[in-house]
Amino acid sequence: MKKFFKVFIIAFFCFLLVMGSGTYIFLNSIEQKEFATENTEVDSRQVSEKRKINILAVGVDAKNLKNSQKARTDTMMLASIDTDTKEISVISIPRDSRVVIRGRSKKDKINHAHVYGGMELTKKAVKDLLGVPIDYYVKINYEGLGKVVDTLGGIEVDVPMNMKYYDPYADPPLRINIKKGKQVLDGDKAMQFVRFRKGYKNQDLGRIQAQQMFINAIIKKVKSPSIIVKFPRLIKTFSSYVDTDMPLSTMTYLAIMAKDFDLGSIQMTTIPGDVKTINGVSYFIPDLDGVKELVNRLVYNR
Repeated sequence: MKKFFKVFIIAFFCFLLVMGSGTYIFLNSIEQKEFATENTEVDSRQVSEKRKINILAVGVDAKNLKNSQKARTDTMMLASIDTDTKEISVISIPRDSRVVIRGRSKKDKINHAHVYGGMELTKKAVKDLLGVPIDYYVKINYEGLGKVVDTLGGIEVDVPMNMKYYDPYADPPLRINIKKGKQVLDGDKAMQFVRFRKGYKNQDLGRIQAQQMFINAIIKKVKSPSIIVKFPRLIKTFSSYVDTDMPLSTMTYLAIMAKDFDLGSIQMTTIPGDVKTINGVSYFIPDLDGVKELVNRLVYNR
């Protein structure tokens, strides 16, 4: 699993929480009891009646969304949210997966779909591979998470230990240096916090608890009165780092429901397959039977 995957998942849920909750609080603060138009109210009802919401989330590593329009996607996952059980399944798709891309004469890497036809073609490629309908997409630039934290004015976190780590071979180079104790993390420190991996006594459980603490800190900040005056700046930040076709009513619905999500029990897995070199190019070859079994179990509950 790629080094950015955990950060990406956190960024994805922070996107839903900040935009959804922020919208709800902001619009209610101006005494607008009905925060949606008739159309978005209909959309909200349709969402609440739909048990499974499938969201394709992709990550790009570019300066801004404009620069990412023709970029290859770096991280790709399908988040399937069960609105009844509040369970979340995340299926990761390796970017080098060799698949059929509509309109192309030969199979190609799935992350090339974004170069050929943006998010619409990417959605079709993922739908064809997994065999599931894609309700919405969210495209996130990794830098956006840090920018959101800065826009919020930082978030308070009780860092459980001294976090120190350096990896000059990471892309970009990873340098982590955070002191133990309660403190307000700015965007840069927040990115260091969520990328820290080694040093937890209970390993995976420790990392999950730290990530939950980070997300809870985001929730606390979003619920504070200060979000009202910062919301216009948040919109500007998201417009620079996030692209989505998800209506605000859906974001709000999911954000309000998020308090019941058990983020520690998210089922995260990668589609099965093997790495193979074809004509000098390294590909990930999906095991289509295994993919079908995985999707049936996690998405369709069969």
